[in-house]
Amino acid sequence: MITAIGIMAFFPDLAHAQFAGGFETKMQNLTTQLITVILPLVSVLGLVYAVILALTGDGAAKGRIIMVIVCSIVGFLAPHIISWFQSAAGQ
Repeated sequence: MITAIGIMAFFPDLAHAQFAGGFETKMQNLTTQLITVILPLVSVLGLVYAVILALTGDGAAKGRIIMVIVCSIVGFLAPHIISWFQSAAGQ
């Protein structure tokens, strides 16, 4: 076990550690895509689904529409919320 830790400490390539920021860059790009593309798309699809339910006469559609609207607001504000948390954490 000590040998494995020693190898990882002195040879970070074998430990899959990346000093050049490759992993961080990939995760930042993934997060950006999720926040800017996927979240708004899911919000719009949720609104369309809730409206279709309302048009078909579903009794619980009003509650679903309100829930989807609140979730959509949080989804569209997600980049600002995340940047606020990052600035509060000092990053």
